[in-house]
Amino acid sequence: MDMQENPFLADDWMPRYDAMTPENCREALAVAVPEAERRFAEAEAAGGVSWQALLVAPQQALRPAFEAWGLLSHLAAVVSSDAWRAVQAEWLPRMVALSQRVAQSKRIYRGLDRLLGAEGLAPWQRHVAECEARRMRLAGVGLPAAKRRAFNGTQARLSKLSLAFNNHVLDADRETKVTVAPGEEAGIPQDFVQGEGPWTLGIDFATYDAVMRHATCRAVRERMWRARSRRASEGKLDNAPLIEKILGNRQKLAELLGEPDYAHLSTAEKMAGDPKRVEALLTPMAEVGRPAALAEDAELLAFARAQGFKGHLMPWDVAFWAEQQSQARFGYDEETLRAYFPVEHVLEGLFGLVGELFGVTFERETAPLHAWHPDVRFYHLRDERGKRIAGLYLDLYARPGTKNGGAWMNEVRGRDFETLRRLPIAVVCCNQKPPRAGAPATMSFYEVATLFHETGHALQATLTTIDSPLCAGINNVEWDAVEIASQFLEQFPYEPKLLRTLSCHVETGKPLPRDLAERVVAKRTYRAGNALVRQLLFAETDLALHARAYARRHTTADAAMRRIARRLLPRPQHPDDRFLNAFTHIFSGGYAAGYYSYKWSETLSADIYARFVGATPAKRRALGRRCRDTLFALGGSKPAAEVFRELMGRDPDPTALLRLEGLVD
Repeated sequence: MDMQENPFLADDWMPRYDAMTPENCREALAVAVPEAERRFAEAEAAGGVSWQALLVAPQQALRPAFEAWGLLSHLAAVVSSDAWRAVQAEWLPRMVALSQRVAQSKRIYRGLDRLLGAEGLAPWQRHVAECEARRMRLAGVGLPAAKRRAFNGTQARLSKLSLAFNNHVLDADRETKVTVAPGEEAGIPQDFVQGEGPWTLGIDFATYDAVMRHATCRAVRERMWRARSRRASEGKLDNAPLIEKILGNRQKLAELLGEPDYAHLSTAEKMAGDPKRVEALLTPMAEVGRPAALAEDAELLAFARAQGFKGHLMPWDVAFWAEQQSQARFGYDEETLRAYFPVEHVLEGLFGLVGELFGVTFERETAPLHAWHPDVRFYHLRDERGKRIAGLYLDLYARPGTKNGGAWMNEVRGRDFETLRRLPIAVVCCNQKPPRAGAPATMSFYEVATLFHETGHALQATLTTIDSPLCAGINNVEWDAVEIASQFLEQFPYEPKLLRTLSCHVETGKPLPRDLAERVVAKRTYRAGNALVRQLLFAETDLALHARAYARRHTTADAAMRRIARRLLPRPQHPDDRFLNAFTHIFSGGYAAGYYSYKWSETLSADIYARFVGATPAKRRALGRRCRDTLFALGGSKPAAEVFRELMGRDPDPTALLRLEGLVD
């Protein structure tokens, strides 16, 4: 294949995913990576102390190789196969080495130091240059040769370990099944138990959630809970040894850089700055959350016993009895509610809200997409004048075993008017129930909120007005600020008026009744204490595992988590709970010593959203445009704290989130 025709190297605005194969990916990388190495060396050797020489030229040199690698990473996440994985594993060491070569360029680093000492940089350029110099320092650029070799070797090992961790989870999700025998299916939504049994169910979240909340057979719930809770914890897929190796290598990285531990290394380039500021946020939350969670569990046990339940609530009982209590308290169940949220109508309501707040319209592409799966759709985003400003892919449905679980947003094309005339494209991936038997796909309210969340990420990537790819969209935004935009947009489905707009019953076409919409919103604070302490458990465990105290103690990650759980949760973890073995956020994603970012960002997003509560339509539009011009437009051109102050006119209110969740007055 002519390399100019290779879809991994083509500069088409919309990539030709359907033409991409593991074979032409390998061919593309074999050309693009050596070329990037050569061009970067030329840019480095050219010298010069300027924005163009030190930041733009290196970025241009590297772009084709890293865009090809990004396309591969995306395909490995959405249509995973042994062939895609083999290409990833083959080229991962070379890509890590290239990243290290760039981050450890002494010429670039010394040039940045001189550039920052001179005049002439715009404020946004100075901020980006300062961030880049700090990243290079934390990537080992200043280490002596022997330590730098040790650092690079450690980074290479970590990349392989993280990839193996993620693949183990994917394989476990694909291979693990739960059998439901005839007579055990009562309560399980019919979508999952069609025809005659026995039925074989997967452990993807949509299936798991439906079974745990609705199956009346306790034995079925227990089998499902054990299957999902123990994934990636047995045999060749056991991630426990990988966890200890990952943590040990991360501690080694920190020590090589002179940091006490990886928690300090990670927070150094985030809004928080150091672990103590994180603790200052989380500790008051725990003081509020645990008493609330204890009271909620006592109420739930009393409710279950009043219905004839005997004994103690086990992990496979909680979701079921919480659903029963919720139905008794709020008068509806989540599966019945699903019929009110057909996907197409939810999207119409979501796009309508984005248009109202930010002046953006969505136009669906009708021509062939050349996408990675037939279910994928594409939208052109246009401003008030009808001018195209960005694009958005949506991949909504679950494909267990070939598509990563959860939901996420990635950048497909970054905004770049500094070197290319190119608009941004984002992709949003979810794992909702696909349409079945000719019926329209419907969404749970949780899935609706998740879609809003990921669209918030996509809007920050696509509504950016910064022309440099170095800081457009989410680039150069501190990691603990990246969730602000997404969690801000996630608040809106909880408004009764908008909730009714989003709804349209699949059979009657009618929206949610007003009283039902109000009850759905009221449910937001139901068991909020338990939800809070669960997130705090993940955040505190993440920080503890990456702290020096853990490394000194030589305990296991599982034991460390259980100690924290005893302090935070209303009941201890079950012995068979192996949550950490599938905690991809911190062991194969970007949240290592940064899972607290969700609560950090959520606090700021709740503060921003509070301005919209009770505002007139005109005021909401004005506030929305202000959000678009700051939070969504400025990307990483300024520190996130400055963007927040520019939007709000003050520093954040640390109690905003607790008030929103009904945990404080």
